[in-house]
Amino acid sequence: MENNAHRGKRVKMLRCPNCGALYEEGSLHCPYCRSVDDYQDESEYLEDLDELRDRLGEIPEKTLKEQTKAERRQAVGDIRRVFLRVLRIACIVMLIGFIFVLIDRVLLGNSEENRNNRQREEYLWKQENFPKLDELYEKKDYQGLLEFARGEDSGAIYDWEHYPLIEALRDMDYIDHDIRYIEERMQEKGTDAFTADPDGSAMLLRNQLQLLFFDKREAEEEDKKIVKELSAGYVDDMMTRFALTEQELETLEKMAEKQKGYLYISDCKKFLENR
Repeated sequence: MENNAHRGKRVKMLRCPNCGALYEEGSLHCPYCRSVDDYQDESEYLEDLDELRDRLGEIPEKTLKEQTKAERRQAVGDIRRVFLRVLRIACIVMLIGFIFVLIDRVLLGNSEENRNNRQREEYLWKQENFPKLDELYEKKDYQGLLEFARGEDSGAIYDWEHYPLIEALRDMDYIDHDIRYIEERMQEKGTDAFTADPDGSAMLLRNQLQLLFFDKREAEEEDKKIVKELSAGYVDDMMTRFALTEQELETLEKMAEKQKGYLYISDCKKFLENR
């Protein structure tokens, strides 16, 4: 009877859009080519969606409110933690800044009052000592200028208009000491100057070059003439001692021009090493 009933029931047939075969409605795919029935698939999706909506509708309103409150509490807690973290970092930064200010103003003496005191002291020093320096300069007492500069530790002396001349006089004084020391080392080790004392040789070359290129500095024209006259012997010694070629002199001159007549000992040492 069941078979007869089944035979008597009219079954709706579908045609596969892929291979054209007929198959009963309700199958998820064509039994011949396995092609998916998009309509049937969409129907099942809509049924599942309706079922999900029904389930959501069954959730008690109280549960939803509690869940919302829990989410809000979580958000507030997150915001509070972030705020406390930012506040902690800000406090640390402020503390570090306060420590730096304390060190600068109290320990290093860079407060406004201390700066004013230093400016006052420098002004008084200039009023007292610049006339003395001018007098020595007018008398061409260059040894006196050098001795005066040795006994002073005030930074105000840097503002004297002929201070570059004092620097050149110091270079000459250093050269005399450097030559004596290097020659002693050469006798002890029985080697050339650079091998005997690389650092001393580099310092000697630096001081002699600064005399040679003194005209590159921001100095009075009269001072440039004075240095050229006083340093002639030191420059000749450099040319003989280091046997510099014209090309090497051009290289060193470019270095001096970039640094306004000054050279670094490290650059001179590197130059001697690479010769």
